[in-house]
Amino acid sequence: MTTVRRLGHPSLISMLTRKAWRDVWHQRGPSIAIAVVVMVGVASFVAMQSMVPHLRGSQQRYYQSAHFADLWVSVSQAPDALAAELRAIPGVRALETRVAENVVLEVPGLAGLATGRLLSHPTRRELAVNRLRVRAGRLMAPSHDDEVVISDGFATANGLAPGDTLGAVLNGRWRRLEVVGVVLTPEFVMEVQPGALFPDNRRYGILWMAEGAAQAAFGRVGAWNEATFTLDRTASEAAVIAAVDERLARYGSLGTFGRGEQLSHRYLTDEIRQAAAFGTAAPLIFLGVAAFLVNLVLARLVAAQREQIGMMKAFGITNGMLIRHYAQIALIPVLLGAIIGTGVGLWFAGLLAELYSQYYRMPDAAFTPRLGTIAASLLVTGLSALIGTVGAVRRVVRLPAAEAMRPEAPLRFRHNWFDRSWLHRRLSPMARLTVRSMLRRPARATLATLGMALSIAVVMVGSYAYDAIAVMRDVHFTEIQREDVAVTFARSEGDGALRELAHMPGVLRVEPLWSLPVKIGHGPHERRAAITALIPGARLRRVVNGQRQEQAVPGNGLLMSAALAELLDVEAGDSVQVQALTGERRVRTLPIGSLVHDLIGTGLWMGHDGMEMLAGGTAYDGAVLAVDPVLTDQLIAQLRRTPGVASVGERADVLASFDAVMRDSFGVTLVALLGFAVVLAVGVVYNTARVSLSERSRELTSLRVLGFSQREVAAMLFGELAVLGALAVPLGFAIGAGLAAAMAAGMSSELFRLPFTLAPRTYGWSVVVLVVAGMASSLLVRRRLDHLDLVAVLKTRE
Repeated sequence: MTTVRRLGHPSLISMLTRKAWRDVWHQRGPSIAIAVVVMVGVASFVAMQSMVPHLRGSQQRYYQSAHFADLWVSVSQAPDALAAELRAIPGVRALETRVAENVVLEVPGLAGLATGRLLSHPTRRELAVNRLRVRAGRLMAPSHDDEVVISDGFATANGLAPGDTLGAVLNGRWRRLEVVGVVLTPEFVMEVQPGALFPDNRRYGILWMAEGAAQAAFGRVGAWNEATFTLDRTASEAAVIAAVDERLARYGSLGTFGRGEQLSHRYLTDEIRQAAAFGTAAPLIFLGVAAFLVNLVLARLVAAQREQIGMMKAFGITNGMLIRHYAQIALIPVLLGAIIGTGVGLWFAGLLAELYSQYYRMPDAAFTPRLGTIAASLLVTGLSALIGTVGAVRRVVRLPAAEAMRPEAPLRFRHNWFDRSWLHRRLSPMARLTVRSMLRRPARATLATLGMALSIAVVMVGSYAYDAIAVMRDVHFTEIQREDVAVTFARSEGDGALRELAHMPGVLRVEPLWSLPVKIGHGPHERRAAITALIPGARLRRVVNGQRQEQAVPGNGLLMSAALAELLDVEAGDSVQVQALTGERRVRTLPIGSLVHDLIGTGLWMGHDGMEMLAGGTAYDGAVLAVDPVLTDQLIAQLRRTPGVASVGERADVLASFDAVMRDSFGVTLVALLGFAVVLAVGVVYNTARVSLSERSRELTSLRVLGFSQREVAAMLFGELAVLGALAVPLGFAIGAGLAAAMAAGMSSELFRLPFTLAPRTYGWSVVVLVVAGMASSLLVRRRLDHLDLVAVLKTRE
């Protein structure tokens, strides 16, 4: 006691600190495994939690600096003089009117045709709404009618730069347009063609032409067909919309809508929401496993140092000092993993920022680390480590000094249900020892199984999004859109246009496309939508639900998407009020015949005759064609120069672009999650094997002395891991399926609903990851098993 009294409190702390570092070094294998698991958890947390404020901040700053519109409205045609009346509406801060038309484009180096959205732009002033930011070149000159600027995404995807030229069909006339600039706009942060699943920058882009040139090209001199508004901060959006709709009703208004219905804004907002959800859930799995590993290692360390703890208590070291000591042992690998993980997370965040910039075109897209996110990650990681130490520290506190200096009482061996079961008689002696070892420590076996199951679940969650998108692709392009070529008319056409298409080279079948913009209401709920007419006997465009079942339109009512029904709070059998937004703007009360649980959008369908009654006539928007593959190129060449054709799309091109987007966007994520799952599985399996080896070293060494071979002893040790892994497979499948179902619900939106589906390859990959991790861990532990000192182990005190 004299020696201890001479040691002051700081000296004791220094001594315990040195001991902590020595213990970590002696347990460097498990400590490295803990550090790596923590590193992955922190990296995913830092990456995703950094991206959410990065995207949201970039979005808000860009919207504000570029005066992003609050409202949009399309009309048939309105005079320029009407703009002054619209600006005078209370709450309107700024207004821009423009000509907006779809055009067919011929792009250098691109096989087939592209579609463009051409917008007019004033040449003698800056836009007051949705300002352009020039990335390269300049804006159009007033005196040059054939100059255009193009969107950055379209330019990048096609390798276009100022000085290049594009072929275009403007109002039925072939023109050669010169690209003089590349620009960004907040209106098209993501350039998605209406009706498409994902952006296809190769085949869809935005163009701006001088206002006078655009008006002349489309026969709208002194007129416009689209307007955008920004509002005062105190303005009522609903009141302004009502005032605008009232003034524009006689000009064929399709209804004013706000940011919530603007396609680019919705895609970006949904992406931010999904990133926030994923960035919270994924790190929790890894940090939870890290806490389990810390508990596993510390519990074994406390048991191994039982006599040391007793001696330290006898010499006056308090429980508080011991608690801090073992917490320090836990925090050393955890904080080391957190520091490395922070660096990896910041690097990965930069990679994600670059990936996001390919789809979301914003000027200040450069990633900047946030100290708050880094601090939060270190805090959460430290808490997970302390949670993992609770069980082990509780044993330290409860252990009296005198009792601690005696060897730990061995586990009680007695007959249990296994020894009396039929299974016991059918297993070999080696297998019986394996099962008994698991049953003697059920808590450890359960936690190890859960950890392995989580590694399986991580792979399944990572692959789920890919599986879901693959199903959506198959349903959309195989079951719903079955045409070879889709044609959009510049103006509404009748049966004559269909007959003309039917006589073009290679056309085997023609079916019309007809949609009617409407305002649909039920009680206090009201939405803008479009009713699509279904032609009797249609084979190229159908209505199919998520289970690939075709659904027919009720004879006297509407077929409604279940997503739209939820927004309107209606069910099958209810009636809704429908107002057409074109023609005579007729109002009808129509019953909902049935609902369809589709995957994309908020659709609405009715029969051809009912549509004709509501619209007051027939007016087709386009057509879909079945085409002889041999004559496809000849047909496309003719359609390109056909007056009245606004856009042409080939199904094969759309599919190829879609697959390319999937590879680019999901490839990085899938590889990262597979790597994370391998790390998780190796960490759990390796630490479980190390602890098992430590606890059973005397038993295994005794078997070696009794004549068992090295291979037999190793089979006994790793057999337990194999059984735990086998038990983890169905549990991992269940957890993975549950997380995938939660992901499907959390990531679904009005734009699309992810189907709950898991491909067989996903299950296979998850098992492969666990098997590979188990084999790698077994090799590492086998080396320690082969180098056990038999004499030293057998000299251990009883």
